[in-house]
Amino acid sequence: MNVLIVSNEYTKPGRIGNPIINRIIDALRVNPSVGSVDFVPFRNRFSSFSEIRSAARRADIIHIQFGGLYAFLIWFSVIGIAKPKLLTFHGTDIHAKEMRTAKSVLSKVKIWLNQKASFCSVLLFRRLGFVSDSLYAYLPKFILSRYSHKLFVQPLGVDYQMFQPLDKAEACRAIGVEPKRYALFSDKSGTTLKRRDIAEAIIRQLGDGYELLVMCGVSPDQVPLYLNACDFVLLTSDEEGSPNITREALSLNKRVFSVEVGDVPQQLSGLRDSLIISRDPQLAANAIRRSLDIAYTDNTRETLRHRLDFNYLINNLVDIYKTI
Repeated sequence: MNVLIVSNEYTKPGRIGNPIINRIIDALRVNPSVGSVDFVPFRNRFSSFSEIRSAARRADIIHIQFGGLYAFLIWFSVIGIAKPKLLTFHGTDIHAKEMRTAKSVLSKVKIWLNQKASFCSVLLFRRLGFVSDSLYAYLPKFILSRYSHKLFVQPLGVDYQMFQPLDKAEACRAIGVEPKRYALFSDKSGTTLKRRDIAEAIIRQLGDGYELLVMCGVSPDQVPLYLNACDFVLLTSDEEGSPNITREALSLNKRVFSVEVGDVPQQLSGLRDSLIISRDPQLAANAIRRSLDIAYTDNTRETLRHRLDFNYLINNLVDIYKTI
């Protein structure tokens, strides 16, 4: 079985960009049921369509990651190539909540078009993956009811080889900060949807020498270092789909304190040392303090490995490939 992965989100030269596609490709390549995996990035130019069409002829499965107008157009660019076509949505391509903070009319129109193109894509593609079933709620009701048989959950995961526990002092030295009590706040894109203001207010209320360690614009190989340097992860976003920072933190046995957003309540379900917290800074700080006063026992790196390690989770996707 030869698989073609296409995406407009990928790690670009300089190791900047979304690393999730690389992890999907790496996990597929070591899966014994997959023969070969090709990746063609979409680079916002017309020549990309011909590159994708050429690669599609050699594939048994065509799988596009991240929806939007580009994915909708790719479907038309491979008309006549009788191969199963899948599309996986990752969050913003469906809920379009970034429209609320867009700074120009043009940006808002682009976000709106991408969402509508994603909705139309449900009619065209053989199967539609969602990184969390919580994203189903953003589909128009008539689409959800009529095409529910096409939908499946493609859970994301963590590269356990890359995310290895490391001594905190060593991690702090590697990223150039002093060893202190840190709450990690991931804001890779610098968007106001992450609500850094709430996180800062929580840390002020928490006191006890804790500081906010902001992770923004770092390369993917730096993420494990930031996580190892922190004491816990703080998530205060207005909107999320299925945030991978939560899984990455749990894979390194880090506590996660998050507001109720996306599928984080499901990710933290059954855990003792991680909590869903209030958006009220004082209430959140009180809950965090009580949790930190109790010794850590969850050992999520091992107890949740079956739903964190990408090499396990990719089997779910390979099973979908086999059925079509």
